[in-house]
Amino acid sequence: MKIDFLFSGIIAATMAVTLSSCSSGKNDGDLISINIDKVTKAPVTLLSKFTGEPEFIAMDSRIEAFATGYNYGFSDHYICIGASIKGPAKLYDRATGRFLCNVGSIGRGPGEYLNTYGSPAIDEEDGTIWLLPWQTQTLLGYDIATGKFKKEIPLKYFVPKGQFRIDPKAGTVTVAALPFRDIVPMIAWKQDMQGNILWEIPAGHLTIVPDFSNEIESSNNIQGTFDLSLVTWGGRSDSLYVIEEGRLEPVYTVDFNTREINAGDDYNSFTAEDIPIHSYIMLPRHFVTSVSYPVANQYGFTTGKPEYIITDRNDGESVRTTFYNDFMQEDMNYVSFLDGYFVRVYDPEEFMEAAGTALKDGNLSESNKARISSILETLTPESNDILMVAPLK
Repeated sequence: MKIDFLFSGIIAATMAVTLSSCSSGKNDGDLISINIDKVTKAPVTLLSKFTGEPEFIAMDSRIEAFATGYNYGFSDHYICIGASIKGPAKLYDRATGRFLCNVGSIGRGPGEYLNTYGSPAIDEEDGTIWLLPWQTQTLLGYDIATGKFKKEIPLKYFVPKGQFRIDPKAGTVTVAALPFRDIVPMIAWKQDMQGNILWEIPAGHLTIVPDFSNEIESSNNIQGTFDLSLVTWGGRSDSLYVIEEGRLEPVYTVDFNTREINAGDDYNSFTAEDIPIHSYIMLPRHFVTSVSYPVANQYGFTTGKPEYIITDRNDGESVRTTFYNDFMQEDMNYVSFLDGYFVRVYDPEEFMEAAGTALKDGNLSESNKARISSILETLTPESNDILMVAPLK
């Protein structure tokens, strides 16, 4: 179970995280603007400065428990991993990693989907898991106890790729959609459960040419805040936004001092440095930008190991850095924060290798050392993945 993002034949792992120190942020009202050339480089950043004590969850290794999706949703008692074209979404007990049920099924019938996008939303109080399929105009709800289709919400506009927040008590859904030109007129809207619009935000200058190499992202790390950003291929200037009632508020942007690729441009005249592949993450006390550049391989292009720009949300001070997982004493190629957690997914052999060093030198509590030792007792190369999940401070 890997967390990867596809960019038109380019696999770009777009994740992120955090610390601040010295350098140049311009705070224009509520917008913090960073010039990448003026940001000071810093040594590695320790993960423990931004998270609390992690939990280690060995996922159920029964055949039916292996997930094929890569989008994770968390609640107090459950973990849901979204679907892929190879298999349905799956629900697990968070405390034990035990597989509970499939959530819906692959297909084209009522309540079925071909794939899902963004993080599943788990509403324990209502007893519903919400999934947003790719290329849909319907939000699908499933019963937590059984995983069976329960209800659906018609969406006002078509959503090729999207993010959402649902408030069952208020009877509302807020949706953000990848704004394809001539297909998706609104970047975001709020509606009731019947599809009646409460407010909407035209796509305007955010409109893009229909191309599924682009992504629409929301980290959902701050309760009550709907952060939003677009990840595009071509060096396009952009911002991290917060969706307010009927408007988008830009809160953070990085100037990469590059040319933007437009239709008709000679692609061969651009270098990899002209095309920073970047994404924005909003944390409680910091903004983070993940920056990597295209690297040719036998399949076309992939991306190199990212560097991170970490910006203090209060004063705009920033550093360029990489991350070090001091809990496990390992370098981090990519870092993921979502739903208020740091999430690291290990395959069994990765975990076996990392655990030896972690038990000896890691920044771990005695209870976590005992937990890791317990996992190792039954772990084999054929086991399911192990999750490290740590709450954001």
